[in-house]
Amino acid sequence: MKIEVNYHQDKELTDDEIQVVVKSKGLTADVQKVITMLENLDNQVDVIPLAVNDRIVLVQMDTIIAIEVYENELTVYTMDNNYQLRGKLNAMLQRLNGNFIQISKNTIINLNHLNSLEASFSSNMLAFLDNNLKLTVSRKYLSELKKSLGM
Repeated sequence: MKIEVNYHQDKELTDDEIQVVVKSKGLTADVQKVITMLENLDNQVDVIPLAVNDRIVLVQMDTIIAIEVYENELTVYTMDNNYQLRGKLNAMLQRLNGNFIQISKNTIINLNHLNSLEASFSSNMLAFLDNNLKLTVSRKYLSELKKSLGM
């Protein structure tokens, strides 16, 4: 997907207005993804609250390296701590910004913490992340990961 960005000043808009027009040949999945990302820009925050045991922990989104789920138990790996909480992976993915991508049925990673990818067994790949974290990228999600990396 090739994206071209142009800026045009419109003095009729107020200081807090931004108007975005998305043009394409058709409404493809990629176009819908861009539209959804733009629509969700106002909803994105830098801090995400995590309900851990009997308290709410506020975690800076950019410190999150990865999130894994086993049954209904999420493990959030950050630069400083690991947090265990109850929840669903899809619900968590909806709360995160565009730096996060699902790499397997049970794992989400932050692309800003991805250091390298290496071939593994069964046509899977290993993702090497900060804090010496190694996670499996399944074949099903590999093409989307490569697309996100511009490959």
